[in-house]
Amino acid sequence: MSSIPSYMLYGETHDFPDVLHCERIHDRAKGLDWKISPHRHGQLHQFFFIYKGYVKFSLDTQSFEFSQPTLLNVPAFHVHGFHFSPDTQGYVLSCPTSEIETLTGHEQDICSVIQTAVNIEPVPIVHTVFDQIYSEFQHETTARTPMLRSLLLNFLCLITRHTVVKARVSDKTGLFHRFERLLIAQPERALNITQIARELGTSRAGLHRACHAATGQSAQRIAMQIKMQEAKRRLAYTQEPASQIAYRLGFEDPSYFSKVFRTHAGVSPSQYRRRYVSA
Repeated sequence: MSSIPSYMLYGETHDFPDVLHCERIHDRAKGLDWKISPHRHGQLHQFFFIYKGYVKFSLDTQSFEFSQPTLLNVPAFHVHGFHFSPDTQGYVLSCPTSEIETLTGHEQDICSVIQTAVNIEPVPIVHTVFDQIYSEFQHETTARTPMLRSLLLNFLCLITRHTVVKARVSDKTGLFHRFERLLIAQPERALNITQIARELGTSRAGLHRACHAATGQSAQRIAMQIKMQEAKRRLAYTQEPASQIAYRLGFEDPSYFSKVFRTHAGVSPSQYRRRYVSA
């Protein structure tokens, strides 16, 4: 595999058909022997609510196992895959990132909660909300689109209210999240922090302050961490040569890429890849 598979909906190549998409886990997984191979979505944010069954879940370069009710938040560009037990029951909610941004108006509390891929502890009402979204999605009824948007916004507000936020979100944190989203979406772009800051409507110093306020780290360091995370994904899920990955991610010298990668991962690119080849 020369690149990480990227879809709108898993296994499909056509454009996204609706304001959102909601299906039951078994609708797609049963026909695939309950296995969803690692892939990612460039323009979709997904939520997986699993209320019955045993699940093995891979996210980027990490693996998890669940046997209790689970709500998984998977933003765009994160590589994910599943192996479900045959009795698994639950829902998959897929939403265009543009729809979420328009719907929430970049509301910072919501953005802060859903920006990071995470397992969110579901509150009891989540099951009811997913039932409502699925039922509405299945039928062509009057005012269907605004109702779906209303239910989606209700769901986003619900999980935001029930998620522990360590610190009150500020304008600086909002700028940091926009910076992070931009680099995750464009991992191959050059790390010209001044140019990136200009695109985000701020100065280099302003962007640095926002990154430091959110993480305690500089914009340059955050950007490099995002590149290294993308390098890990490509090493783990593709057969693309490490030297080619280096060039694509903006490193003219593969040996320098290897040095930077070792600093971040603790091993060389080839050693890191062997973990997944032998797995």
